[in-house]
Amino acid sequence: MNDTTKASVWLENSAGEQFFIVGNCPIGRTPTNQIVLADDRASRRHALVHAQEQFQYWLVDLGSSNGTSLNGRRVSQPTMLRHGDRVEIGASVLTFHQPSTATAAQRTNRDEQTVVDIKSVPCWLLVADIEGSTRLHEKFPAEELPVLIGRWLAECKQLIEECGGSINKFLGDGFLAYWHATTGSSLQVMRAAEALKRLQGGSKLPFRFVLHHGTVFCGGASLGEESLSGREVNFIFRMEKLASKLQETRLLSEMAACLLDAQLASNAAGRHPLPGFEGEFGFVTF
Repeated sequence: MNDTTKASVWLENSAGEQFFIVGNCPIGRTPTNQIVLADDRASRRHALVHAQEQFQYWLVDLGSSNGTSLNGRRVSQPTMLRHGDRVEIGASVLTFHQPSTATAAQRTNRDEQTVVDIKSVPCWLLVADIEGSTRLHEKFPAEELPVLIGRWLAECKQLIEECGGSINKFLGDGFLAYWHATTGSSLQVMRAAEALKRLQGGSKLPFRFVLHHGTVFCGGASLGEESLSGREVNFIFRMEKLASKLQETRLLSEMAACLLDAQLASNAAGRHPLPGFEGEFGFVTF
């Protein structure tokens, strides 16, 4: 065992060694990973088990050359793990364990949170999404697309974290990232937006991203990531759908654009309704 806290979710190798998952669990060849694989077929930063809200754990391949398989099938995008799943990397097989008792215990811990644990916090929210992911399966060879998606996710994750943000959840072919709105956070967000814009110009995978600022409810980080909820979280996901409808690759809410106005050259994208919200809202591109 490599963790004395005896967390209730773990990966187990064929030798019976257990790796308990507290927060996120990186897997790869270098010693900086939580699970280190002495296998030339494993990349330095090969894969990640990402803890998300609702007691979910997602397997993310980070663009490894030789791929990651789940129950015998190569992972082409972030995929939710289930109890008993087999993660295969090179010659290594890791079995995922999340007994129903573990989920029940996590749910009890969440339900016992006090009101003080749930805070209303101003945040920057960013959703990125690969465009036309279904068509990409026709454009790229089956063995190439998982590598491209994994490397895109790894690069996005790195630049978000270098700019002070965190990925809250993976969404199959995209992700939700956030920053607490503190002194200097607008500069960090602007750096991230500019870096993503540059990445759009050089990426084989077309993708869009949307950016919003608002007050969200932040819960406890029992799975390693804060639980984000509330109206503004719903708002940014509706924004992402709007960006797709408008065929815009970058879209900022009026609030986000106002706070970043002195730092970017933007163009009005009109006022539009969003499903589930009353009235129309202004948006800009940059």
